[in-house]
Amino acid sequence: MKTQTGALRTMVLAASLGVACVPQPSGVVEIVSDGAIEFTATVAAQAFGAQDEMNGYHFIVWEGGGSADHALLRSDVSDLQVLQALEGLGATPGNALGIDTWDRRRDATATAPDRVIQGPRVRIEVWLPGSGVPLRIGDILEDPGQRGFDMRFGGHRANISKWHSGCVVCLYSCPGSKVGNAAYTVRDFVDGASHFRIRPGVLPADGTQVRVRLVLDQEQAS
Repeated sequence: MKTQTGALRTMVLAASLGVACVPQPSGVVEIVSDGAIEFTATVAAQAFGAQDEMNGYHFIVWEGGGSADHALLRSDVSDLQVLQALEGLGATPGNALGIDTWDRRRDATATAPDRVIQGPRVRIEVWLPGSGVPLRIGDILEDPGQRGFDMRFGGHRANISKWHSGCVVCLYSCPGSKVGNAAYTVRDFVDGASHFRIRPGVLPADGTQVRVRLVLDQEQAS
């Protein structure tokens, strides 16, 4: 009872001070080499394939972010942690996309949704339990538009406090992503140029933990 009373007092005090309960990341980003970082994530294929406006868009989202319910992989590290880790390796994000890239996606007169994410190229690897060979995005997803995956470190730190999406890796040139796909714009997403689908039999069951490695790669796209 003493512990419950103390907890209640803490909650009342926080409410009186207007303090919001902000989710905190449960994981850590590991630096595995001079040009690569690793973290863990959980498979959520059912959420990624759900039939709603946001399906087939979010590859990796922090589990505490607003877009986690749409993600294929839910990371236990935040998008800010990933951004800081990549910057710590010496990478400079492109920071080319503002919020209007998304907000004006249905405005035919707007140019922002046609902008392409910029920044250093990043190779994305997904390591399944017991496997000695990583999967690339193209191994996991079908790409009906056949433009591929040119993943870039966009950064977009200024947009984190506006969206709180938790987006780590998006499959289009998204202003919420830390890493996004320069092969497709937000306009392409709206127009249905390519809504990605999971290849059958590649990923383990939902809830399985995997390891994700992001590698700074100046030679080839993911």
